[in-house]
Amino acid sequence: MSSSVFLLSLCSEKMERVVQCLNMKPTNLVYLFLDNGVGVVARYDNTHNQIDHNVANVEFVPAIPSDEIKPMKLGGDKISCRCMKETFEGEFFHSLHYFAPEEITVLESLQRHMRDLFRFDVCVQLELYSLHYLNMSRIIKDVTDTSFDVEELDTEQLENYLTIHPGQDSLHLTAKLTGPQLKSDSKLCSIKGLVVQGTHDGDELDPLFLFETTQQNPRLHFSEIINNFGGEYLVFFKVIYDVNDWAQLIWRWKRKEAYHNLKCVATTSLTGVSIPFEHTMQQFDFVKWDGQRRPRIAKLDPKIIYFKLDSEVMDCSEWMDIQQDGGGKWASITWSQKHICFIVWD
Repeated sequence: MSSSVFLLSLCSEKMERVVQCLNMKPTNLVYLFLDNGVGVVARYDNTHNQIDHNVANVEFVPAIPSDEIKPMKLGGDKISCRCMKETFEGEFFHSLHYFAPEEITVLESLQRHMRDLFRFDVCVQLELYSLHYLNMSRIIKDVTDTSFDVEELDTEQLENYLTIHPGQDSLHLTAKLTGPQLKSDSKLCSIKGLVVQGTHDGDELDPLFLFETTQQNPRLHFSEIINNFGGEYLVFFKVIYDVNDWAQLIWRWKRKEAYHNLKCVATTSLTGVSIPFEHTMQQFDFVKWDGQRRPRIAKLDPKIIYFKLDSEVMDCSEWMDIQQDGGGKWASITWSQKHICFIVWD
């Protein structure tokens, strides 16, 4: 579905019904929260590729020339706006400009309109590239996955967001977190799938700290999250991680002290950065796979949208195994100086 089809659905109730009959079935409906507006993308995601169709672009402006204002029905509400043809990276698209004071009404109407157009089951995602409309995000219902790509994010803001949008399957963080430290009972640490990515400093990734750091309150992101995580999937991309925290995770899991829901933990270091792990692994009684005690192939949960490794299916035949105390679960691990991956078998 293109933005042109979306505009057709705004022309009249008859045209809206025609568009509804197109039998559109995207896997995900993505709301993009930007500095001055909201975009909507229909995403068709399968195991082979991902195709995004730009559906709607809404921009909130302080004023619109009176001769350019046109009332259009959006989600059952007639709201005045201006339709603009714009270009981005050589491609044309249409953008609807609405008066800034009506942003709440517009977003409520936009969501109703999307629900009417996509009446089949679809996963609702939020991708926030600005915190300007963070409080307005509560208008979007049934959100299952969220991505934050912002410069800074306060942990209290994040916890409040997860209170507004409970039941998240996955959360992707590219942000420096500020505010109170995370604890084991924080909503972030109990989320099903959490992906943390090194933050950007210009065109470079900040290798050391995801969290704001001061001499009085040093906060290394890897330790704070991995030590308190209680969900199923945890991934760190392009970060400097502490192998001692990794060792503690394995010990606490082995002794059944924590990580009772854990299914997978993975870390990758920055390009050009090596983190030796071999010496740390010598303290564990890893054994080679015997071909029987657990499956050869690990399949990751496809519902965890922001949990993406090289493949959702991994061959673990060459991985080393370890068992929980008292004849508990088995887990498998692989490591190099660039990455570590730990899989728990049901």
